Amino acid sequence: MAIRTRIALYGAGVVFLAVVIFSVLVYLLVNHSVLQQQDTAVLRRSQQFLGADGAQYGGRGPREPIVADLRNSSDTFVEVLAGDGTILYGTGYIDNQWPAVAGNLLRQVDLGGPVLTTVEPTKGVFLRESIRKVSASINGGPNTTLYVVAGQPMGPIQDNLNALRGYLVLGALLSLVGALAATWLVAGRALRPVDLMAVTAEEIGRTRDLSRRLPDLNSKDEVSRLSGSFNSMLAELQDAYHRLESTLATQQRFVADASHELRTPLTTIRSNVGLLLGGKRLTEIDRGDALRDIEEESERMSRLVQELLMLARADAGQHLELAPVNVASIASDVCRQARRLHPGRQIELLDGKATAPVEGNADALKQLLWILVDNAVRHTPEKSAVKVSVERETGAVALSVDDEGPGIPIADREQIFERFYQADPARTGEGTGLGLAIARWIAREHRGSVVAGESSQGGASFQVRLPTAPAA
Repeated sequence: MAIRTRIALYGAGVVFLAVVIFSVLVYLLVNHSVLQQQDTAVLRRSQQFLGADGAQYGGRGPREPIVADLRNSSDTFVEVLAGDGTILYGTGYIDNQWPAVAGNLLRQVDLGGPVLTTVEPTKGVFLRESIRKVSASINGGPNTTLYVVAGQPMGPIQDNLNALRGYLVLGALLSLVGALAATWLVAGRALRPVDLMAVTAEEIGRTRDLSRRLPDLNSKDEVSRLSGSFNSMLAELQDAYHRLESTLATQQRFVADASHELRTPLTTIRSNVGLLLGGKRLTEIDRGDALRDIEEESERMSRLVQELLMLARADAGQHLELAPVNVASIASDVCRQARRLHPGRQIELLDGKATAPVEGNADALKQLLWILVDNAVRHTPEKSAVKVSVERETGAVALSVDDEGPGIPIADREQIFERFYQADPARTGEGTGLGLAIARWIAREHRGSVVAGESSQGGASFQVRLPTAPAA
């Protein structure tokens, strides 16, 4: 069942139930009020007869009785009964006969006093009667026991009550129909934005057009909130879809670049192996050059595969295990090893004896510093100096590597951290193009950052900032 139908039925049911309860209460109150008024009229008629007319008519006086057909009349009537129940006098009749009074009612009067009751002397005729026992004289004789009955037909009153009941039932049915129609229209109007959302969602699923939005309702109700939430969800989905497209494009470019980088050393190795196995007589110099090329390209390919593996783990969401380490000690070890590896270069460590504790991974930080130092050595003149500094700042440790090379153009300072990005030819060399991307990933794993800038000597400067370790 549709929500609109359920809301309409529920609303109509509530209204119908309320009208029915109200109608029942109205009917009961009117019925009680009418019966009470009838009882009052009957008792008043009995008191009037006993007080004013009892002496005159108690024994059928000289005046003729006023009779009325109780089947059609709504007037009160009076009857006078002898002690044995014989009707002596009456002002109303049914089928040309005075209505009889049951003997058990007379016995109730004898035992308990006056009685007010409803009787049916003839089928289909109901009378409301008051029966009293009095002592009076008949035709001047001695006082004797008499019963005075005052009553009123209930037919007209029941007809009025039946008409009222019919009107109330008709009103309840009309209320049901009206409430059903009103709630149907109101529910349809309220649920129209929901239907629009469903249609929009179906069209978006069919066309994949995440740029579509629902109109702003500005009604400040639940449906308006739902519409706003739906639009926000569409915006998030569109943004996520664009990010996914960008990620897929980056992945495809990454795979293409990796394939290109791997193809170069493989081609070199295959050509040199073919030269060695070609059957031609080579000089020792040519043979040594071929073997050295194979060794260098194999080492380069091995380094490239290792770096690709690290980046693949980073993309898979793997994280480094962190522990308190001293960055200054790591920087001192890297500089010492770099001077040994490049004895002709001046690699200087500034403030190397300072204590710079961070929450980090010693091996990863060492690799980060090696990438920056190796990048400075590879892209600067042979006699130029490389300076490494470690400084403590408020809440962070600043690590910088400065060189005296040609520097990095401002337009390339952010792009050089992309994978396989090739900057100005003046800064290209034998690297794989993945080192700075790995360096940025390591810095971010430590909740830090790495940026490229310009050194005071005019060369390149790489600054790394890492948050300090919390005090023990």
